[in-house]
Amino acid sequence: MIKISVRDIPAKGLDIDQSIPKEGIGLSSEEVDIRSLLNVKARLEKVDNFVIANARVKAEFGYMCARCLEELYTTQERAYQFDFEINPEDEYIDLGEEIRQEIIMANPAKVLCSKDCKGICPKCGANLNKEQCKCVS
Repeated sequence: MIKISVRDIPAKGLDIDQSIPKEGIGLSSEEVDIRSLLNVKARLEKVDNFVIANARVKAEFGYMCARCLEELYTTQERAYQFDFEINPEDEYIDLGEEIRQEIIMANPAKVLCSKDCKGICPKCGANLNKEQCKCVS
């Protein structure tokens, strides 16, 4: 969780720089394959009855090619802006939950290792990017 006390956000704003595990914002390996800590940098400012959060999240994501089943990894940095409406009874905002939801929504359903991936042979299972199929037609 990245819970921030609304009272701890000064008039000049608040900068956050944290590295946390994916579990720290409630992500599981079944939802998203993240292979590193999440590096979260955010700027929070109070504007009237809102807290505006501009956040950048950097992490290494793991994927499996949908055609050849090879694992691939990529470091991605994503930018987010969140607006939290603050009511008098609100003590905290949960930046972690908002980041969690955005990461899940941005996770692609299908990833290819390259646009011209040849995939695997449906008969023998050979990775056609690396070897010739040994099947007899």
